[in-house]
Amino acid sequence: MRIVFRSALRALVPPLAPLVLLLAPAAAQTPQVEAPPSFNAAQIPGINRVGDNYTIRTPVKSDGILRVYVLTTPYGEITVQGDEMLRMRINELKALAALEKMSTSESFGKALAEAGLGPVKFAGGLIMNPVGTVQNTAAGIGGFFGRMSSGMNNMGKTQDDALSSLLGVTDQRRQLAAAYGVDPYTDLAPLAEKLQVLSQAAATGGLVVTGAMMAIPGGAGIIVSNLATANKANDLGLEEVARSYTAPQILDLNRDILKKMGLEEALAESLLTNRYYTPIDMTAMVAALDSLHGVQNRELFVARAAAADGRAIAYVLRRTAEFYADDYRKRGGYVRFVSLADFPYVVTRDNRVTALLPIDALSWTRETATGFTAVSNARRAKAPQARGELRITGMATAMAKERLKAQGWTVLDHQRP
Repeated sequence: MRIVFRSALRALVPPLAPLVLLLAPAAAQTPQVEAPPSFNAAQIPGINRVGDNYTIRTPVKSDGILRVYVLTTPYGEITVQGDEMLRMRINELKALAALEKMSTSESFGKALAEAGLGPVKFAGGLIMNPVGTVQNTAAGIGGFFGRMSSGMNNMGKTQDDALSSLLGVTDQRRQLAAAYGVDPYTDLAPLAEKLQVLSQAAATGGLVVTGAMMAIPGGAGIIVSNLATANKANDLGLEEVARSYTAPQILDLNRDILKKMGLEEALAESLLTNRYYTPIDMTAMVAALDSLHGVQNRELFVARAAAADGRAIAYVLRRTAEFYADDYRKRGGYVRFVSLADFPYVVTRDNRVTALLPIDALSWTRETATGFTAVSNARRAKAPQARGELRITGMATAMAKERLKAQGWTVLDHQRP
């Protein structure tokens, strides 16, 4: 199996500059550029090169914005773009290793036997006695009709299917995923498959997620949660949403928040139906934007996020929204969003145009030179008196800092919120 994501460069640096840039003076036509650097995987801060079920190949290349990781795993080769997504994938792989260990443990085997599920039944078809399952898992008439209503209203727009939601399969999957700190709607195929098999066993065999499915040495505490966030979705924490809400219910939750933010319905729907975001990604991003109370033009961020055309780009935008929210909570001072070459930057009270971006390794390649030149031209046109400030989570090369300084930007690297 091979999982490959398209480059996230378009999320942070706009497409090729318009023709007018190509007609600039000769010195601007042929700027000095550099090759993007490569990295020793064992020396990248905060990244473990080897885990129980993965090894990061070295050297790790970069594309001028993000590091591009290739992981060798028992499930095939996995390509991951960016430090932020890599941290998520490593947590998912840790959870997968723990789930595999649990599912082969003596305690789990005993629980299977007590539930009447031998190894053969467990490995095969598990949808048995569906009527009884509905009666046992769809607790409460209000809850049942709430699920039904959201499922029908959002048919075809979410990752859950209505039948599985009502059978309780996704209930158990969400409980299990939340217990191990991972997204129930993960797009990491081997983890998604393991969650599905175990959740079906739980739903049809009466296994208790917090009992037999946590009966491994160390439990899930060895895993750093992908769900933790300081932002709330209508006063609900992200882990509570992941554990208790179906995908259609999450869609309704986010739709309500976007409506309260004053967004036009068509724009909100274009974001909510973008399948490059998982329902949990969407909730994290919408909750982050909702926390920016009083910041004008949030629709500019939503419009850019709605246009995401790849998984890596979508995840970059989710994390960017969370970084903005964290910075605003700590420092304040945001006035409004402004779109510079199709990417949302923030204008602050002290007259800065700033961005806090998940950039791993900024280098002055031909693509980044073209892109940031377009951004700089847009900044001078839309906020001519403002100072430019780029705060990035990773490093920037000396050439990148020098060229951006010449265009009116201060680059602050290693700025993790």
